[in-house]
Amino acid sequence: MEHKSIISIRPRDRLLRAAASVWAADPSASLETVAAAAGVGRATLHRHFPTRIDLMRAAALDGLAALADAVEMVTAAATSPGATLDALIDALVPFGDRLHFLLVTQELLGDAALQRAEAQIDGPVRRVLDEAAAAGALRSDVPSAWRFRALEALLYAAWTAVAEGEVARRDAPRLVREAFRRGFGSGSTEGSAS
Repeated sequence: MEHKSIISIRPRDRLLRAAASVWAADPSASLETVAAAAGVGRATLHRHFPTRIDLMRAAALDGLAALADAVEMVTAAATSPGATLDALIDALVPFGDRLHFLLVTQELLGDAALQRAEAQIDGPVRRVLDEAAAAGALRSDVPSAWRFRALEALLYAAWTAVAEGEVARRDAPRLVREAFRRGFGSGSTEGSAS
């Protein structure tokens, strides 16, 4: 896979990535800090995003769109329900870099566009969990909503632990898989990743 240098990425995209990264570390960081991290001037930032909220919303929507694409790729390549669940967790955990700032900011609470984007992700994730339970890879005596919320909480915990340097980025997917499988697993080895 060919990697693009930061210089070859469009200023708007650099701003979106820098905003997510900067605000994950410090939700109160200024627009000047974001512009500097993106390697652009404040005028360029304001040409693309007139306000802080505009940039926050765009960075969140960009991250959620990429997350939706990752979920779609996992579900399209589905093998067994248990293996798909493990692949889904492996795909979701790395998105902390792009979405962790949503956990630590209040400015976008209740944003309708973000709620719609999240709903487009939640549906396929719930289906993967339900299919894993139906196939015996997860306990079926646990409410579907509880499985979903528990996975969501583990993802947030991983994102936070990685962002704060408490867990190595490479270890986080395995830790989430193991915690989720131990808590909700049926005891079946169907599709289990080690």
